[in-house]
Amino acid sequence: MKAAVMRGEQRIEIEDVPTPEPGPGQVLIKVKYSGLCGSDVHRFQYGMAEPGSIMGHEFCGEVAAVGTDVNGWKEGDRVVGGGGANPDGIPRPTAGARYSARTVGFKSPGWGGFAEFALMDDWRPLRLPDNVSWETAVLTEPCAIAVHAVRRSAFRVGDQVVVMGAGPIGLLTQQVLQAGGASAVYVSEPAPARAEAARKLGATEVFDPIKTDVVSTIVELSDGLGVPLAFDCAAARPTLQQGLEMVRRGGEVTVISMAWEDVPLLTVEWIGREVEMKASYGSTPEDWRIVLGLMEQGKIDSGPMVGPESFISFDEMQATLTRLMTPQDDIQSVLAP
Repeated sequence: MKAAVMRGEQRIEIEDVPTPEPGPGQVLIKVKYSGLCGSDVHRFQYGMAEPGSIMGHEFCGEVAAVGTDVNGWKEGDRVVGGGGANPDGIPRPTAGARYSARTVGFKSPGWGGFAEFALMDDWRPLRLPDNVSWETAVLTEPCAIAVHAVRRSAFRVGDQVVVMGAGPIGLLTQQVLQAGGASAVYVSEPAPARAEAARKLGATEVFDPIKTDVVSTIVELSDGLGVPLAFDCAAARPTLQQGLEMVRRGGEVTVISMAWEDVPLLTVEWIGREVEMKASYGSTPEDWRIVLGLMEQGKIDSGPMVGPESFISFDEMQATLTRLMTPQDDIQSVLAP
């Protein structure tokens, strides 16, 4: 099979490698689409993927073969590549008590979706609802990140909220908040294509933070108090400080995106309001199941996020990952093996 194989820092090679065969309790997935995640870019950029590894954890496809002792799966079943609950006796992986994404890196899943086929334990994939398109299905894992963040936050039905950054995670967080009953979702995003996607997905208002004093505007829109919640989905230099300034007394900023450089904080601007900051990382099996339910109900729209311009071939992987190391206007890149 063809696969995108890491061969060093910022170097990926397209190689013919043996197609894995499912052993007992395993299924082989023929990959339909595999999304390029920001963490994949960081692995590529900072040398956090071992040479010879095959990255890719945002994928969907069909069961191509099943090993012995597999129940519940057959060839042709449509699945997403993750989200299954670990059986008794198999501990759930944890990040560790002192985990640092910068020093330890991101653990790459063993099955690797940047290939024509991916091998998985039979409990790991989840069945894709019949009415969910492949274009929507490829967003399942990042949408689980968004669901996890909203569930960890202090969000309540009827809240006004701000989403900073309209990349994939920001746009999915926007949609989860809308599905959860937010009274208003304001989005801050300077890139025109991403801002337009937020508008198409129903954002109450979208602001260009380069042209607009987004903090003052948000405070004015919330009766001079500030909003209860803000979500930092950008990790740009000013966004964390902006979020902490725009929430009201006792408000909360949930940080989803990770900054890889120092970000300035002026605590005197917000500490007197006893503002809280919460981090959100990864997702749980329950988050994945919630996502598939939202998708089945038509509450997650992939149209403005995954279009014909999103898809790349194996031959474009090196150039695309290199380009994504710097901020871009496009939204989601998807490998179509």
